[in-house]
Amino acid sequence: MIYQWVLPRHVEKNLLLEITEKFNFHPIIGQILYNRQIDTPEKIERYFQSSLSDLYDPFLFNQMNDAVERIIKALREGEHILIYGDYDVDGVTSVSILYDGLFRLGGKVSFFIPDRFKEGYGVTIDGIKAASKRAISLIITVDCGITAVKEVASAREFGIDVIVCDHHEASDTLPDAHAIINPKTPHSGYPFTELAGCGVTFKVLQALAIRVGYSAKFAYRYLDLVAIGTAADIVKLVDENRILVKHGLDKINRNPRPGIFALLESCNVLNRSVTVSMIVFVLAPRLNAVGRISNAKKAVHLLTTASYQQGRNIARILEKENKQRKSIDELTLEDAKQYIEDHLDISKKRILVLAKEDWHNGVIGIVASRLMELYNRPVILISIQDGIGKGSARSLPGFDIYAALHQTENLLDSYGGHRYAAGITIRKEKIAEFDRNINALAEKELKAVEMIPKLSIDAEIKLDRLDIKFINDLKKMAPYGPENMRPVLLSSGLGTSGGVSVVGNNHLKTKFKQNGVVIDAIGYKMGKYLYKFKQPYTHLSCAYVLEENFWQGQKTLQMRIKDFEVY
Repeated sequence: MIYQWVLPRHVEKNLLLEITEKFNFHPIIGQILYNRQIDTPEKIERYFQSSLSDLYDPFLFNQMNDAVERIIKALREGEHILIYGDYDVDGVTSVSILYDGLFRLGGKVSFFIPDRFKEGYGVTIDGIKAASKRAISLIITVDCGITAVKEVASAREFGIDVIVCDHHEASDTLPDAHAIINPKTPHSGYPFTELAGCGVTFKVLQALAIRVGYSAKFAYRYLDLVAIGTAADIVKLVDENRILVKHGLDKINRNPRPGIFALLESCNVLNRSVTVSMIVFVLAPRLNAVGRISNAKKAVHLLTTASYQQGRNIARILEKENKQRKSIDELTLEDAKQYIEDHLDISKKRILVLAKEDWHNGVIGIVASRLMELYNRPVILISIQDGIGKGSARSLPGFDIYAALHQTENLLDSYGGHRYAAGITIRKEKIAEFDRNINALAEKELKAVEMIPKLSIDAEIKLDRLDIKFINDLKKMAPYGPENMRPVLLSSGLGTSGGVSVVGNNHLKTKFKQNGVVIDAIGYKMGKYLYKFKQPYTHLSCAYVLEENFWQGQKTLQMRIKDFEVY
């Protein structure tokens, strides 16, 4: 076993019967819903049947009216509006939504995404000065801006109004903006705090459409972009996010816009259904690659083009730069692992703080995530250039990395993000002290038991109960993502059929059998555990998720192994 298995809580037979009979579910689905606290008729109906009409009123944001009225004034008077975004997928989808939306409403609008290497994350004083020279009178930040106190003050001095649309955690002092639309700020008034940046941008466009006399459905044309940005940003797929992603995926699968069609084509997945998993592992890395390797504005052009041919041209560039990014990823990961072996005793480290000259700024976030998965503890990876360190932090559910950075901010030039992911700027000479301080903090707040990887089991099931009804009911639980992950099932007393082998890039491949039922199984990157099947054993249990495998035009049911136990 790689993980400590957390078995499902017991459900009373009568309650399970009530759930399954009322909604005509397979009994195991009832068990899964109960384990996830979706255990009343009201919760179940909202989970399965919520529609776009269930989206919250965008004017529940306390300052939405101020934001919308200022944008309408700019549209009416022909002011030059600048959309100021971020270079990740959430940022480029946010920019694309508002840039295209305002253009359709007749606005004089342009966009700016800072260069990751030359300008860094977020709003800058230099960016404000450049906007002033272009006679910009209104800046709308998307997926950034909530910590830009000095920058917004500078914009005011230049006579530029700023509307901040963001979803990141706010610092103690908020920018003195014309309006702030951020569900995480105190007294925002909005009932759902977990929107991605593109979700916040969508709500602004939705409110604007309503106020100028359009149907709220005007904004629905951008649900596909909301789905991509929300899935890529790994926010909780519950409540309003679940509705937005579900309908956005429907739009992509039914009638993708030219740029998305070209991207799907370049990835060779045109004939497959687009899911959250495909966005996270296939589409998002390509959209991210240009922001990591060159400039993210290419991704905006891809997502807003009306030309399929232009889309194909840009998609080819994304494919090329993604291959380059992957090569840099692998080199940086191996370098970081070697650094850990040579310099760190991880048994004495709650948080891994790694710093090196000239690590590629564009990949340190990805590498930090992979190191966190390998060592099961928070990771802060810092690239040092000219005495200044730019870092990316990734954390476990049991430790709020943003709060930890807030408590060590005296050592940082800047920081921002949320509880699971953040970015920092720090001077080289302060890194050692920062490492000591944040690890001392983690010693108090991050218990050793929280660093043991756990795997929550949703239900135990025999293979012969994986029938068509169960599979169809399981599909209704999608879209899957954080807080609504694909259910993990446990089957015991298994055997193997046809042996066990290592295929592809170190993947474990076999067929599991039980009571005459045989199902394909694969364990990605688990080839090193092949030896366990070579030894005599009498017991075999497997924790897995069910998914459909596409191979040579054929679609089959497959168990994706999460963990297994043999003895």
